[in-house]
Amino acid sequence: MSDKREFFVAGVKFHEYKNVLNSMSEGNTLQLIPEPENKFDPNAIKIYFDNGDKAGFIGYVPKKFSSEVSALLEVGIELECTLTGFAPNAKTWEIFKVEIKELEEDV
Repeated sequence: MSDKREFFVAGVKFHEYKNVLNSMSEGNTLQLIPEPENKFDPNAIKIYFDNGDKAGFIGYVPKKFSSEVSALLEVGIELECTLTGFAPNAKTWEIFKVEIKELEEDV
């Protein structure tokens, strides 16, 4: 993966984003959870928010990027997913903008 990928989270309106909306802010770290049993995309990657107080599945890595992200996770490359854009009053497909990048190895 080139340095990083930035995109809007896919499928937000179908998931638990309303439960965590008031607990989220730009800069939050999100979890990437592979979902190989997904019937629509075997490379599907869930994006999950958990701050210890509130937690919820907010959507997916868009299909355009899911195979690349899935492959990196599968071979053990650590990735970081950060909320870089947060517009709670926007259309659901524009609420969450995230960046995924490889974690730097300590030398």
